[in-house]
Amino acid sequence: MKTFATHIVLLSLISLGSAVQAQVNAQSIIVNPVPSALQVNVRTNRTTSAQPIPSFAAGDHLELYTRVTQNAYVYLFNVDAQGHVSLLASNGLQAGGTFEKANTTQVFPKKGKASTFLLTLPGGSNQVLALASLLPLNLEHLTERTAAQGEMTPVDVAGQVGLAQALSLVVKPLKPQSWTTNTTGYTITRSPSDGLPIVDVKALESQVSFKRNATLSEVYVAYADRLRAKGYLVIDARYGEREARGIFVRKGAQLRQVTLEVTQRAATFFVKLTRQK
Repeated sequence: MKTFATHIVLLSLISLGSAVQAQVNAQSIIVNPVPSALQVNVRTNRTTSAQPIPSFAAGDHLELYTRVTQNAYVYLFNVDAQGHVSLLASNGLQAGGTFEKANTTQVFPKKGKASTFLLTLPGGSNQVLALASLLPLNLEHLTERTAAQGEMTPVDVAGQVGLAQALSLVVKPLKPQSWTTNTTGYTITRSPSDGLPIVDVKALESQVSFKRNATLSEVYVAYADRLRAKGYLVIDARYGEREARGIFVRKGAQLRQVTLEVTQRAATFFVKLTRQK
């Protein structure tokens, strides 16, 4: 497999006494300044030297490939266009780390279907950080849940800077040569969604039906984007041939949870929004 190296300009050093610690590059990505035999590479199924940051749309299948030069535990973090950070946790990529054997390839998510993962993210640029360690890491204090829910676990930091700072503390106790990182990027595009009927997020239950020359995923993400605009974040999503379903929460004085269900029958769509009492 062809690998794609990340060329890094080091800007700042986080030090503890005379020990060499993690560095942060110009893109606010944590890197190890110490040369190591352990290397990790991450890329998407559309990454090429001619297209290092490929585009995906809802309904596409996104795959992330990771590969290490030594047996190691691998963690994948995704930073979306709104700065939300998630630990990817599907197909073996668990919050406790995926143990990967040297010179083998791990794939996220499962092959063969449109990626539910793409339904959970806002449009725009995404950055994926792969962190490999010879020892398993404890990330419980970073994740909002101790076990993955769906394909990803929310991480309790914001943006690439917040992630870099948090991981700098995580790798601090490790031997310098025992960990490494790599990154890749991709963008999510959206199709126009003007004219879709409104569902009332304040109602206990709101339903609409309409005909539209569109795909199930296009209609689902249009309504998901409307929820995001109101401050809701997805915590779980399910995607089938004729139905997509997501659970969204909004934090505030009172936690609010809504369930979005979109069903397709030929060219007719049925959209239902249910608010938890």
